[in-house]
Amino acid sequence: MKSRKTKKLRADKHGQFGFFRRSPSDHGGVLRRKLSGRGSRPLAIKHSMHLVLRSSLATGELSFRKGRNERKIISIIKKFSQTHSVRIISFANVGNHLHLHIQLGSRLGYKAFIRAITGAIALAIRPTSRFKKCATKFWDERPFTRIVQGFNDQLRLGNYIRINALEGFGVSRAQAKIYLALSTA
Repeated sequence: MKSRKTKKLRADKHGQFGFFRRSPSDHGGVLRRKLSGRGSRPLAIKHSMHLVLRSSLATGELSFRKGRNERKIISIIKKFSQTHSVRIISFANVGNHLHLHIQLGSRLGYKAFIRAITGAIALAIRPTSRFKKCATKFWDERPFTRIVQGFNDQLRLGNYIRINALEGFGVSRAQAKIYLALSTA
């Protein structure tokens, strides 16, 4: 008798197990290395978006979770979201990367917003002046974005950001999922 092969979930390079299905709206991040992640960035005004900013330099004293750095990041995001009419629905600081669930006011507002926060966060965290050229890049890749369409997708993203926020406090992913399941039940 032939055995049936079961389809296993495969983890990506960061240990994430397909929490979201790949979508044509996914853009940036490590996808820039593939043909599917290139081209023009899809932006949505009617739908919300998931934005991820990652820096491998953000460890130790430069970690986003350090008290002084965390306060700076929150104030920078609040300031520029008001300036560029971007509504922050939810936010998670994991230490070396940031997850934002945002609603854009305009397409041009995204471009100004992302330039402002990435530059301001890099200047605030890294101990250097803005006039001095640094040998290493602060951000690993371009920002990863995806359009969040539909109610189920919004719920899934909300849970994903909550899990990442708990991971930022030192809770393992498995424990965070259990805590989330118990809190929603």
